[in-house]
Amino acid sequence: MANLLIVDDTADSREVLAKFLAHAGHEVEQAPNGREALRSILNRTPDLVILDLLMPEMDGPSLLEILRSYLRLQSLPVIVWTAYPDSPVAHRATRQGILALFQKGKTSFAEINQLVSDLFPPSRDQN
Repeated sequence: MANLLIVDDTADSREVLAKFLAHAGHEVEQAPNGREALRSILNRTPDLVILDLLMPEMDGPSLLEILRSYLRLQSLPVIVWTAYPDSPVAHRATRQGILALFQKGKTSFAEINQLVSDLFPPSRDQN
């Protein structure tokens, strides 16, 4: 399974998604904003980042811009999970090379897990 980082300033949203994905077998870390996420990513690069866009201290598109400036992080897969998929900030994020954009409240955790599982299928050793 995958090592995931969920970045969201809303603790309840972050924790519920983290529990769901951990129960599905993924290793999950959390960050409450882009600044903490950047520290975490530079310390230990996850397999995938699930990123909210509107956060204090450092928003999602700003984090993406910094990540894409590092050669080793240019291809880091990022899924955006936002309440505002049609906002200018969401359009900015899509231009920064995200894998998918999911709308909070309209996308099920199972849909997110399905994409993660498709990207990182369990190895035969884990079956």
